Amino acid sequence: MIRKPALAAGRAALHWAALAAAYGRLAEIACLRFPLDWDFLAYHLPGALQAWGLTSYTPEPRLVAVIAGFPPLPRVIEGGLVFLTGRFSMASALNLVGCGALAAGLGWLYGRRISLRWLATALLGVPLFVFHFPSGYVDLFTASFLALAFAALSELECESLRPRAAVGALAVAALALAQLSKFQAWPVAAVLGSALLLRFVGLARAGQLSRRAAAALVAALVLGLGAWPVRNLVVFHNPVYPVVFPVAPRLFPNATVEADSGAYNLPTWLEPQPRPVRFLASVAEWSRFYSGERFYWSIDQSARADPARSPHHRLGGWFPWTLLACFAGALRARRAGKLGRSAQLAFGLALLGVAFLPQCQELRYWLFVPLGLAIAAALGLARDVPGPARLTRAALVGGAAFVLFVTRPFELDTRTPAELAPRHAVAFWHAQRANPAPEPVRVCDVNPEGIFWSGPTFREFRVTACFGE
Repeated sequence: MIRKPALAAGRAALHWAALAAAYGRLAEIACLRFPLDWDFLAYHLPGALQAWGLTSYTPEPRLVAVIAGFPPLPRVIEGGLVFLTGRFSMASALNLVGCGALAAGLGWLYGRRISLRWLATALLGVPLFVFHFPSGYVDLFTASFLALAFAALSELECESLRPRAAVGALAVAALALAQLSKFQAWPVAAVLGSALLLRFVGLARAGQLSRRAAAALVAALVLGLGAWPVRNLVVFHNPVYPVVFPVAPRLFPNATVEADSGAYNLPTWLEPQPRPVRFLASVAEWSRFYSGERFYWSIDQSARADPARSPHHRLGGWFPWTLLACFAGALRARRAGKLGRSAQLAFGLALLGVAFLPQCQELRYWLFVPLGLAIAAALGLARDVPGPARLTRAALVGGAAFVLFVTRPFELDTRTPAELAPRHAVAFWHAQRANPAPEPVRVCDVNPEGIFWSGPTFREFRVTACFGE
């Protein structure tokens, strides 16, 4: 007769093997597949290659402004990966870096007090995580550092395995990296930064953190959160250049990009509704019941047919089933005293704030929410939390299996950019080789594929993109 511990160990080994196969395949796709997603081709890749002097392509003026004003960290890392490996597909390994940093940080913070096995399982039940993990988009990279900062804030209040100064330094570093990654992180970072500031002051007053360490952490926090906004304010007279400032936009008129843009990122039936209703509609995916049109998950939740008329355009992607299962696991962690109250409050305030922000219904921008819930669930499902949790574990496994079955994310296309280039771009290469142009050539209305016109390795021909004239 096989004993229960042996059966449990066997199940855990099989579970780990399945997770290793799934994540290994996704990591392989991230490293070997060249993405053709709109944002990646239009400005993530051009910006990354420009940062390292690896391209002769100049995007259209609006996207030049985007590259100049958007936070730089993802571009630097993506370009560095291409520079070091010589593979353009390696730019999409950015999220491997972010998720790897998250896993390493959580392992250092919690040790055996967190179940990384159940964290990995829960995340496979979030469709947007599955799509973004092997992609060149920067949303998951940003969310990884926000989630790590929330975890570190929680540990500053709980009985941590690590010195409080070191935990505080991790929180500040993670928050600064998120701030340097994406504009959508800034409102969340403001809430989280305020919570960290209050926690540092409280720990110093209680004698649990030296005043010198507290002062250093506060200074690093202010520098990390303020560096890029101040830089944009000085250079472009707009802290969120080139985006319209959401509060009092007349104070910073130098802007060309409007975050809320009607049917571009919102189904028409939701346009009259306030932003919190849009957010709830997206989280609950209740457009599934709005019409008979099939609901799809995708990297940006864009409607496959007519975006202006589709009831699903830009909605959903977290999968309510997985969210509820993670919430059940988080309740276990809360009852066990493993979640700090200040972190819970900051998380709740950040979530409330997100519901009032432009593009609140585009859930890829707010992936810190399912990541944070999954981390809390993994704390609640660790071995040091007593009580049965079979239903929660089964729900997480079922959610992950369902999402992987529906999305089928394991297909690998290893074609190079030269093999993926549009035929018009290839014809342009042949024409330039036969009769090289002495000046940069203007190519119009070719977004997001304009970068292909610059050559098989994106630096053979000087090309400037433009709108049709």
